Amino acid sequence: MNRLAWLLTPSTDQLLFSLRLCTAIALALYLSMWLQLDRPYWASLEVAVMIQPVPGMAVARGVARAAGTVVAGCAGLAIMGLFGQYYELSAAALAVWVAFCAFWANLLRNNLSYGFAIAGFIAGVTVMLSHSLSTPPFDIAVARVSECVLAAMVTAVVNVLFAPPTGIRNYFNRRIALLRDLGREFTGLATLSTRQPGADGDPHPALQGLAAQTLALEQTRQYIRYEAPQFANFDRLARRLDYDLLSLISATSSLHIYLTGCTETIDTRPVALLAEPARRLSEQPENAQTAKQAFDEAHQAIRALAAEPAEHGRRRSLADYVVLNRALGLASRGRAAMTTHGLLIAEREHPSDHISRRSEFGQPLDLRHALRNSLRTLTAVSVGGVLWVHFHNQLPAVLLMILLSALTTIFATLPNPVAAAGGFARGLSMAAIAAFVIDFLILPQATGYAMLMLAMLPVVFVGGLAMAMPDPGLALPGRISVVMFSLLVHVQNGALPSFTTYIQIVLGIFSAIGLTVLAFRLVLPVSPRQRLREQMAGVFGELAGGRRRSRERFETRMYDRLNALALDEIDEPLRFSARQAVLAAINIGLEARSLVVLAARIDLPATLDDGVRAEMDALRDLFAGRRPGSIERIAERARPLHDLAERLLAHGEALAGEAERRLAIRAAICAELVASALSDYVQAFEHGKQHPLEAAMPATGAAG
Repeated sequence: MNRLAWLLTPSTDQLLFSLRLCTAIALALYLSMWLQLDRPYWASLEVAVMIQPVPGMAVARGVARAAGTVVAGCAGLAIMGLFGQYYELSAAALAVWVAFCAFWANLLRNNLSYGFAIAGFIAGVTVMLSHSLSTPPFDIAVARVSECVLAAMVTAVVNVLFAPPTGIRNYFNRRIALLRDLGREFTGLATLSTRQPGADGDPHPALQGLAAQTLALEQTRQYIRYEAPQFANFDRLARRLDYDLLSLISATSSLHIYLTGCTETIDTRPVALLAEPARRLSEQPENAQTAKQAFDEAHQAIRALAAEPAEHGRRRSLADYVVLNRALGLASRGRAAMTTHGLLIAEREHPSDHISRRSEFGQPLDLRHALRNSLRTLTAVSVGGVLWVHFHNQLPAVLLMILLSALTTIFATLPNPVAAAGGFARGLSMAAIAAFVIDFLILPQATGYAMLMLAMLPVVFVGGLAMAMPDPGLALPGRISVVMFSLLVHVQNGALPSFTTYIQIVLGIFSAIGLTVLAFRLVLPVSPRQRLREQMAGVFGELAGGRRRSRERFETRMYDRLNALALDEIDEPLRFSARQAVLAAINIGLEARSLVVLAARIDLPATLDDGVRAEMDALRDLFAGRRPGSIERIAERARPLHDLAERLLAHGEALAGEAERRLAIRAAICAELVASALSDYVQAFEHGKQHPLEAAMPATGAAG
């Protein structure tokens, strides 16, 4: 029964989304029939593709869909104008265009990716229908654009008029949940003050979970203003809070890992002072004022501790300074984050002076993976083109090329295209059965639009319930079932197919899915372990080039790479912890950046300045070229960095000026945390001494 809970006991959000989907499809079909568009079913299909559970995302997708369709229409006209007299050249040009669009759809993110995918798909529709029908290419392109624009307008209007403000409500609820979880992590950090060194469990999974929640929050934020225009006044503020939270997570990560691995006696009173703000944040995250007050009090108390002797009675050690400085930094960052959080809750009038710049999540990530998927797309569409050239008068061949143009660009954007094929097949099977019943049993008896809707909408409603689920195993088949159902149901009574034609259409669709899966499986095959090696190489490449980017961009992209690791696809146990290695790499990059900035602001002696430069050059050499040095070389760098931190601390304590002294001690703390992060990185590979990238290979292949 649990497997059918989405159907038997749907949530309010599911029901509302399904009702919006049914309303949009019914309205799009009615308007396309009233306007006497070429293929009314295409408008309903477009709605099924565009609509999203997050209303604001549906509006943004509609704009991207319309833009992609216009580009596709122009591309289709260009292909027909240049090669329309030759089937072979038309197929070759279409294959190259679809592969080009698949490359950019894979390389980019969000709506840009979606727009390129649509540009490849609709161009295939224009070219294939121009060859198979007697209609001029221009008329076909205009018809496709008209149907798409109509569907985009209907989707936007339905979402604006009938969608409750669930998007902005869910955004605030998720932010409250994130702050509550962050408070619990702070509580765990504070309890380290009463534990023995090394007694704490592995903190990396919880830290990754916090980062994943923050990134999901940032992704949702981009679409809220489309649903609630007044949110545009707070968009930059919300974006600032998301980055503040990531910064808090990074600082918590470095201190938590440092305390877990530290073996000497430390004055942990500064960390213990974070217990009260942690309690308030975990128990009442919606009360920003009390949490801010607690962070204020903790900040003042930690500053007071800085003027007192260490708890153990000896001179304050470097480890003591690390704990004191990081605890003070966490209190300060927590206070700033709560201030921003309070402004968002109060919804005060702070209009933006300009639109916020593009999120870092819109940046390209993996060139190699995009090229690989582009070649797979080119292969699949080329094979389909060969079949179409020989059987261009047959409906299955035409349908095969149209669907290959769509499926290959869609598969190119999925993290695991072959695994997603099962969802496509399940969705198509459900749609084929439902459409067969309606086409051959119900529609012949239908006498008007009302009967058509009475037959179609129950199937669309059930598909919408699945589409609104967060589980991709349900959402993907649900969306495919509604899209294919819209394609297979012949809403024009005079165009009802014969049984043979219907079977040919279904077999053509299954053939397109099968050919796409074969291309993605056989062309440049990559195992999950190899894919993980490439992802880890991307992490190290990001780390090597981190200084050339802003801290925000570096931090978000590194956490984004962490969440994209293909760990769930690997069945055999790994010899290393990829999650721990990436978190350590993030801390290495962030603390090294801070060390360089602080060292530049201090008038250091030549020996110390040369030491900082030498250690930073050594770090860059270790992680340059997208392939880090050996574990032994990385482990060897921890001791010199620790020694550098001690020298910076001694220099800082000897300084008379308070400002210079603080900067030097902070630089020493950053150097010590880089050394700690390097040790944490080495521990991720403690079960094997092979190269970090080779550690992703199966044990049976280690000898090779």
